[in-house]
Amino acid sequence: MRLESLDHLNRLQSGDATDRDAAALIAWRSQSRAHEEAFRAALRLRMLVRTVEGGAGVRPDETVPDAQPEAEILTFVPRAARQLTRRRMIGGAIAASVAGGGIVVGRTFELIPSPSEALADYRTGPGERRVVRLAGGASVDLNTRTAIDLRADLRMPAIELVSGEAVLSSGGNGRAALVAGAGTSVVQNGRFNARRDGDAVCITCLAGEVVVRWTEEMRTLGPADEVRYAASGIGAVVRGADTAALTAWQSGTLIFRAMPLRQVVTEINRYRSGRVFLANSALGARPLSGTYYVNRLDDFFSQAELALGINVARYPGNIVVLS
Repeated sequence: MRLESLDHLNRLQSGDATDRDAAALIAWRSQSRAHEEAFRAALRLRMLVRTVEGGAGVRPDETVPDAQPEAEILTFVPRAARQLTRRRMIGGAIAASVAGGGIVVGRTFELIPSPSEALADYRTGPGERRVVRLAGGASVDLNTRTAIDLRADLRMPAIELVSGEAVLSSGGNGRAALVAGAGTSVVQNGRFNARRDGDAVCITCLAGEVVVRWTEEMRTLGPADEVRYAASGIGAVVRGADTAALTAWQSGTLIFRAMPLRQVVTEINRYRSGRVFLANSALGARPLSGTYYVNRLDDFFSQAELALGINVARYPGNIVVLS
């Protein structure tokens, strides 16, 4: 087993390492605790050899991960058609595998919830949904990887969207409110979809009327109207949102309409346990259309192979690399 770990390490340090090599390392380390310990031992041995040979020693940014807390997440972003530096490849692969395989494309994918998410009143995991009943007949439908807190300070049924996506319905009470980042949205006799990624928020009216207040500004939305805001500002109202595709998750499906593959992968990673890696950046812009069941998302890979000619490589730990 130690020889295998040294083989993985030598491959990553060769200067010719690829994204698939990093994925293979993550899969190998995830097989058992013994595999993890063997890899850490190989790292210590390699660094000791470098020191004995008169090397410059271990730079601060190449510290053996034994001293790193498990909750610390570093993100390794695969890069196609170019060699990766030894430091970036080793550091990224190690940090990703310690965090449970946290390799993502183009954005940070939080594998461990933030304190506000961990302490939220209600939270869903990958592929989970949950309906929370509020006062006055109002309700909120939580999508996958979503966290909310209940609010009692707005004189109406209200929640705070900490992260993720939810549909808030006013019910018989007539009004309900959702706080997300710098804005507060109030629905009157209807319902709306809210999605929050960091401080970026998108509010889409599904029925009735929604008033969105952001600091001193206000936007009024009717059905299929949408507005986006962040800490830096709020945009104009956009008409004609595709509400059917937007809320398909409520019926357990995902609808993609000519969506770039990189965005499709991002969405699938929200719902699916394990990780999907897009190892070929040239594929990221290719459009994909389709409807998939949330509980059968692996059907996506069959279509990707047939419709787009994508190579699908599967690894232990529910890891899939598209190239």
